[in-house]
Amino acid sequence: MSISKSHKLAAVSLVAAIAILGPGPSMAEQPGPPKYTMDTLQEVPLGELPPGKWDMKAIMLVLEPGGKIPFHVHKGPGLRYVLEGAITISWKEGKTQTFKAGSTYFEGQGANHPAGTISARNDGKVPCRVVIVELVPEE
Repeated sequence: MSISKSHKLAAVSLVAAIAILGPGPSMAEQPGPPKYTMDTLQEVPLGELPPGKWDMKAIMLVLEPGGKIPFHVHKGPGLRYVLEGAITISWKEGKTQTFKAGSTYFEGQGANHPAGTISARNDGKVPCRVVIVELVPEE
């Protein structure tokens, strides 16, 4: 992904401020081991995005048992995190994958699913909840 000079400068400034100022007082005052952890769930290189302004969007998808999502095209790339249940995705390459609670998957910009078919479904007995975080062109 191409990052502008101003975005790079802002990121470097933030890192420098944290390095100089150190953690906030609440972190410095806590004795013992840290009270949190941070683990990367998934990282996907995006390459170049088409020029223009982009928004980051977060969506909660709830797919009821037996629910199906028809063919669609994605305006931008994004990561998905399955909170509950399981979702089965049909990929345009002919492969089908099921993602269960706690797993992540990526959907790129454009058509990720075979045209004229169901793109995703919930074959389970409980609702499936998926957090979708994606980039979309500003409209």
